[in-house]
Amino acid sequence: MPRIKLSEFRAKQLIFESLGIDYGGVSIDLSVKDYPKAIKQLPSSGLYVAKVDQAVKKRGKGGLVALKRTKGQLVADLKSFAATQGYKYALVEPYIEHSQGEEHYLALQRSETGVSVSYSPKGGVDVEANPAAISRISLPEKGYDPKLNTLGLDNNLLTRLYELFQKSHMTLLEINPLLIKNDKYLPLDAAVEVDSAGQFFVSGAWTEADIREQKENSNKFEEAVKKLNAKSPASFSLKTLNPNGSIFLLLSGGGASVVVADELSRLTDFKLIANYGEYSGNPSQDETQLYTQQVLRMMMASKAPKKELIIAGGVANFTDVSKTFAGIITAMQIYAKDLKNHKIKVFVRRGGPNQTAGLKAMSNFLSEIGVEHWVYGPDKSLSAVVAQAAGALR
Repeated sequence: MPRIKLSEFRAKQLIFESLGIDYGGVSIDLSVKDYPKAIKQLPSSGLYVAKVDQAVKKRGKGGLVALKRTKGQLVADLKSFAATQGYKYALVEPYIEHSQGEEHYLALQRSETGVSVSYSPKGGVDVEANPAAISRISLPEKGYDPKLNTLGLDNNLLTRLYELFQKSHMTLLEINPLLIKNDKYLPLDAAVEVDSAGQFFVSGAWTEADIREQKENSNKFEEAVKKLNAKSPASFSLKTLNPNGSIFLLLSGGGASVVVADELSRLTDFKLIANYGEYSGNPSQDETQLYTQQVLRMMMASKAPKKELIIAGGVANFTDVSKTFAGIITAMQIYAKDLKNHKIKVFVRRGGPNQTAGLKAMSNFLSEIGVEHWVYGPDKSLSAVVAQAAGALR
């Protein structure tokens, strides 16, 4: 996905470093049998906080945070997260004694005009219960301007967080609660989302290992793609958004897939989008066929009255369009009657090596099986094709 969540552990490391504060948290991988060893290395004195670190919202209300724990109690807490509730990642930190009145809320979020900053002196678990207390300012992309700060917060704090936000390619930086005590700022809880494409520009500030997804049960289509991805040097991903959605995506390449997904989200009801994912890395014809079959199986299982398939990608540098399209066509041959009976509309846009042969083969096949379709090369923009597909559902 274009916006991905980092572990709180990595988010805290980045935030604390930017503020010049030492961070004492410990990341725990609960899938490793000897994870209790990490607890043994902690100081025996003092109290701790143990919490699930897996992109879960409202952990406090969901019983996924244990406060004021002694070192001896931590292992039992972590075992509960792992064995009883099935989580894989956790975070242990020193407990900081404070009052609720010292809890504030601060968030930076990327917007169409720049960076929106939200602040409330009434932070903590009930911040949403006090919407009138939240103040907002908008900062430009070009840099932090102290003159725009009407929040009453220290400019040094906002400057550092703004710089971290930009250089780390963040889309959201949320600190709740932010403890303000004796004119000092201490993030007690943090959530960070980043632009997935920014990984190539952050110089290791965050990596693939820092990405967290919520615990959930994968369906049979996603599991099949995971197995395919594990066995291939190419890359495959598939995520179900709405099993009864109308718009199904068969996308190639990270940049193009992001454009398609974002445009669809802008132009249609998000609930109409059935899936997200992509294939890349010049997969073989057979691999592309297997991947396509999972998308088509998902499509046929959908109960939506109208369905569309968008086969799209940018202009590939290495992926052979003719070869991958041959795999897609082979998969579609298996479901040719279903595609016609379900009156599925197909929108195609692709470019790259052997694009002419691939696009022609795709157009001829769809004509032969009697499926309504539109096939374009790179002369047609991705956004225009997405707009056409979105309009066809109305």
